[in-house]
Amino acid sequence: MVDSLRKNILGTNRLIWQGWGMTAPAADIAYLLGGIALVALGATPLSILIGFLIYLAILNTSYRFSKKYVSAGSDFTYVGKSIGGFMATFEGWNLFFGTMFAFAGFGMLGLAGFFDIFDSGIITKGYWIPIVIALNFITFYILYRGIKFSTTYQIITGIAEFAILIAGGIGLVILAGKNNTLDVFSPFIASGGITGFFHSLTLSVVTFIGLSIALTAISEEAHIPKKTVPKSLLISSMIIGVTIVFLSYAMTVAWGPSRMLSFGNSVDNGLVLFREISPVMFILLFIFTVNSFMGNNISMGTSMTRIFYAFSRDSIIFPKAFSRTDSNGTPRNTTYFILAISLFLSITFGIIFGPIDGGYVLLFADAFFSFLIRSISSGSLIISTFREGKMKAGTLLGYLIIPVISIGALLAVLASNFFPLPAYPYNAASIMAIVIIAIVFIITLFTWIKNPETVKKAGSTTVEEIAESSID
Repeated sequence: MVDSLRKNILGTNRLIWQGWGMTAPAADIAYLLGGIALVALGATPLSILIGFLIYLAILNTSYRFSKKYVSAGSDFTYVGKSIGGFMATFEGWNLFFGTMFAFAGFGMLGLAGFFDIFDSGIITKGYWIPIVIALNFITFYILYRGIKFSTTYQIITGIAEFAILIAGGIGLVILAGKNNTLDVFSPFIASGGITGFFHSLTLSVVTFIGLSIALTAISEEAHIPKKTVPKSLLISSMIIGVTIVFLSYAMTVAWGPSRMLSFGNSVDNGLVLFREISPVMFILLFIFTVNSFMGNNISMGTSMTRIFYAFSRDSIIFPKAFSRTDSNGTPRNTTYFILAISLFLSITFGIIFGPIDGGYVLLFADAFFSFLIRSISSGSLIISTFREGKMKAGTLLGYLIIPVISIGALLAVLASNFFPLPAYPYNAASIMAIVIIAIVFIITLFTWIKNPETVKKAGSTTVEEIAESSID
């Protein structure tokens, strides 16, 4: 019998702040907002707002499925239960690359690059490499201690981070004075106009997109998961959405909408603005930005251990040894593996592109995997609803219209990365992602031809199936 995850240990509060940790608002403001501003310029708040609305359409799929299935496999299981093992296996491979790229690109290289504001030698002299190594091992230790320990950490630090960000945002709006304007909600002021604005949405959507996995991947450990997980998805997303949209507006008007190119090129933009409010706010933002990156590492790492555990449990991608858990309920072998791959990716891409651009390359590539994952999941929701004969007038909005909107929006944003192809190094990210996705499809096809029965069962395991098999 394969070891199991611990049951009934996570309540609504732990789920909500686990979602906050995954999205990491303070780190988003320090890292992703600058990348978005380079393209969106003064329209950065609108880009963030549209990105959040697209994310809500995506969230609809996870919300519907989480009320029906409880599994650490998240989207892997949703697809397997809805349209079969072949697409679940393909989904699984994309989840593997998407989550690993995001983990190494944002939490590791992003934080290492953030430290450069104090000493440029961190990048030029290669000091970022020992920082990345240390971050990986600190994250590993927290994951090793178990999910109860890590979610307690997320609650305490998440609430404090939320309070600081909102207080700082209010201070920036007051500081902006006459510069407060609704002009920042016009897409035409983006670099390249509408085309450039659509390109900026890539990172804007990525800002929010990990939240659903953070909660659904730990659903097997939640209390009354079919109630608490969907409820927590909604509450967490609203708290996070309001915070990031508000901060993006406050920072844009305080910096100056016409000067947002310099905002994007500044590695310490948020700290510069918070210093204008008070030295105390400057210090607090620095502390909680570092913590926010670590919160993302913990939430993302936790989700990955559970999702990879589910792959192993269904005999897909990973060997059975990856589904063994220790006394803390942690899939230990999976945690070791994530540490090794993260070290490889973060150091390799950091050396090739530099830690800052290396992180952005991994995140742009992650967008392709993440958008494909959510498109397949949304399509699965539509197909499964039709198959079950439940597509009626009352279900059209949640089970057909919103999923179609989310798929269309995701495909449109992806297309903006090819027409035209972005400048180096982001064009490398686009090409790399497409090549990997093509290879992954070939691997999936080969696995199906070689082991059709195994592939057929991919994504089939839920808590209900586990309970029934134990009774038998």
